[in-house]
Amino acid sequence: MKKIYFIEGLPGSGKTTFSRKLSKYLTDKHIPNMIYNEGDLHPVDLAWITCPKEEEMDKLLNRFSSIKDEIQKQSKKIGDTYYIAYTKVKISHDTKDFYSYCKQFEVYKTEDLNYFLSKHLELWELFIEQTENNDITYIFECIFLQNHINELILKHNLDEQMITQYFNKFSEVFQKCDVELFYINQIDVDKTIDTIVNQRRTNDKTLYKDWIDNVIEYFENSKYGKTLGYIGYDGAIKYFHDRKNIELSLLKNMNIKSHIIDLDDNYEEVFEQIKRLL
Repeated sequence: MKKIYFIEGLPGSGKTTFSRKLSKYLTDKHIPNMIYNEGDLHPVDLAWITCPKEEEMDKLLNRFSSIKDEIQKQSKKIGDTYYIAYTKVKISHDTKDFYSYCKQFEVYKTEDLNYFLSKHLELWELFIEQTENNDITYIFECIFLQNHINELILKHNLDEQMITQYFNKFSEVFQKCDVELFYINQIDVDKTIDTIVNQRRTNDKTLYKDWIDNVIEYFENSKYGKTLGYIGYDGAIKYFHDRKNIELSLLKNMNIKSHIIDLDDNYEEVFEQIKRLL
């Protein structure tokens, strides 16, 4: 049965670092593994992935011909649809509208929750079928809870019970896999977010916004962000507290093997706990 590890938690919880450490640990144990982070050209996730059809892809490549090779490096085709990890494409001032152009083809633009779920399930079923006979362990960071919960809250304003129902349906596909989830539980959410706000400053605001500016804009422009009070920096902090509470409750009510590991400041101890739990 296919082994999959999920690494989950709020921003700043060290998900990327822990997933890389886990990959190295498994490699040192001679366990073949592959690691995918959010925004990668991912086998099962659609965050930061644009999905144009063939005709739309031709137009995109013509419009951004100067970075055509970069685009194709971050692309794959399934059926009549291309999947592009567009935020991995390096842009310049001449192509700085590339990201905004790509957003129109995101699955995340849809208002149809059933379509949103079905597209992810299609990828999962294809992934399970294609990897059935290999012995690779997969490490997926950030793609199970965060991105789906963001949609369920901000675009659909679902309550906790409905979110649980959604994830129970979503996780049915995992019955064909050996799934284990590590949730990094930040003890001091405010402090952690404040730290990463300062760490994630861009060097060129003419090309890239600061991380927190993107986050606030995303919350405020979402369908229910303002209605739920997620406005400005304080609203962003409120959202992360609310999301954390939902995620912790969700893990207690899902039929999936999960471990909740508290994080204060000692990241090394967190990884030691992960190793002990493997």
